[in-house]
Amino acid sequence: MKNLLIISLLLSQLAYSQTKEIEFGKISQGEIEMKSYEKDKEAKAVILYDKGKSLFFDSDNGYDIRFTRHKRIKIFDKSESKYAEVSIPYYVDGYGKTEIVKSIEATTYNTIDGKLTQKRLDPSKVYEERVNERWYNKKFVFPDVQDGAILEYRYVLETPFHFNLPDWTFQDKIPTAYSEYQVSMIPFYEYVFLIQGISRFDYQNSVITRQKRTWGFSNPIKFQDYVHTYVLKDVSAFKDESYISSINDYIIKMDFQLSKFLSPTGGTSDIISTWPDLNESLLKHGKFGKYLKNSSKIAKKVLSEELNIGNENNRAKAKQIIEYVKSSFEWNGHFGKYASQSAKDFFNKKSGNDADINLFMISLLNEAGIKAEPLILSTRVHGKIPNNYPFDHFTNYIIALVNNDSPFLADGTEDLLSYNKLPIRCNNGKGLIVEKANTSRWISLDNTIFSIEKNTVRMRLDTISMNVIAQVSIQNTEYKSYSVRKRFGNDSLKIKKYYSDRIGDIRESKTVGYDRIELPYSMHFKTNYETEKLGDNVVIKPFLNLPLSTNNLTQKKRTYPVDFIYPWEDVFETTFEIPSNFSITDIPEGYKLANDLAEINLNYSLDNNILIVKGNYKFKKSTYVASEYSRIKYYLDQIVREFNKPIVLEKIN
Repeated sequence: MKNLLIISLLLSQLAYSQTKEIEFGKISQGEIEMKSYEKDKEAKAVILYDKGKSLFFDSDNGYDIRFTRHKRIKIFDKSESKYAEVSIPYYVDGYGKTEIVKSIEATTYNTIDGKLTQKRLDPSKVYEERVNERWYNKKFVFPDVQDGAILEYRYVLETPFHFNLPDWTFQDKIPTAYSEYQVSMIPFYEYVFLIQGISRFDYQNSVITRQKRTWGFSNPIKFQDYVHTYVLKDVSAFKDESYISSINDYIIKMDFQLSKFLSPTGGTSDIISTWPDLNESLLKHGKFGKYLKNSSKIAKKVLSEELNIGNENNRAKAKQIIEYVKSSFEWNGHFGKYASQSAKDFFNKKSGNDADINLFMISLLNEAGIKAEPLILSTRVHGKIPNNYPFDHFTNYIIALVNNDSPFLADGTEDLLSYNKLPIRCNNGKGLIVEKANTSRWISLDNTIFSIEKNTVRMRLDTISMNVIAQVSIQNTEYKSYSVRKRFGNDSLKIKKYYSDRIGDIRESKTVGYDRIELPYSMHFKTNYETEKLGDNVVIKPFLNLPLSTNNLTQKKRTYPVDFIYPWEDVFETTFEIPSNFSITDIPEGYKLANDLAEINLNYSLDNNILIVKGNYKFKKSTYVASEYSRIKYYLDQIVREFNKPIVLEKIN
């Protein structure tokens, strides 16, 4: 990790002609006539131009940061209209300071009857969305987007937060023809930065401006800006496939973090230089460490008045406390490692973000004599933590490390998970224990327990309708059980709608174990499945449409891991009663594969008029590295092919 200022000034000076400047609102004839992007002819849209510029400007606080962005997109197919929806995030600290989004301009250009038309965004159509206690979005949608449209917008964001020097992303899910970021530094603030997915820039330059600025009045200090420019051209689209942790882990980008403040009058202040320093700052923070202390007073009262904790072992006590938190308090869906309110307000409202809930739960555990510590992490959608430098914004969530005889991790936000299981959003690399120590302790968040789905089918052929009458049972364990509970909420209508395409017309259904989250969750059906008829022949899939039917891994190569989140297995067993006046024309061959990565088994056996088909496929790791991609892709191809092979019944005359 190197300082941006130092490394940039060592770069060779290149000609300015290698950068590109376009005028807002001035559309070229080539852009109007463009029918496809030369570098990716299958792309339905392309970012023609994306330029960001950050600089420090004089303010009442000394210096604030002004970020300007100018972006132009060509839409070849209006089905890609999601790129007409723009979201601009901004930060609020909760103490009266806020970033401000201003000067939003947006225009849609269409070519109608050979003439270029334009439709500007109505400012009243810009609306605000709250993400959590600290983050908000300004949002708008481009009007009148048609095939061949050009979308262009520009906005200014001003921030008083020097730690929030805007980051820059060079890549998107559509190709980018030109992306540039220009950062103007002043000598009082020193930053470090992380570059992801970039081996070299197409253009990179650092210069000292000729214009001199001054700080102070009685004895002004003169200084100049250091301007650093980074350009990438013809950036390919990010192929966002299934089984990926987060686009933030792999997309081409730059992240910045304030590391030092160099006072104009002398002296240097380190902001955060180590993970232990970050821990110390959290423990002193009013909405973290002080919230924990304030929670302790309320926790004592809860333990004495609401919870009847007897002489059970610490594991049983911890389970009782965590289950009390899950049932008594509601998570509002917001992420954050800082409490959003006082401990008293949280307790009275019975609702809050993950920090409100889990910091309070930690206080309850500690007051009950069970050692528990906060552990900060980054959720899956937020991206993994690069632990070579303590960027504060890389963590966004808190859970608890419960240190009894058998330590475990706990989260109080999800009542559909047992007391010692984390939500899937937390299974993301490593988390940091927040403690007073000179070293940093990291805990793995990976899950190694298999999640299993067992499908049992008993079927017979109705010789009148020539359809299959089936009894189907589907049992899920661990995270598969949690996912099914979360998806359906035990709603029979949702369950029937989802499974009717897989197992046929559902005549009867019931579920078992929804409220017993420590047990498997089962669904049982009686169905009528419409078969495919070929004259007197009947085509039937032994496992109906329950196995994987599509391989979502489609790229020939992949440079990032295949992330299944947890190891998993699907198991199938079908018993098929064949009518006496039918015979099977051909039974598919079985299949077997076993190695350190996966296991696949499929076996057919016929005894008199009873066909039994058994199969399973198991993926033994939660995450597979990029070098294992081709093998995993092949295994999924084999599963789709082998487990969906039909059998054909022929009527005997």
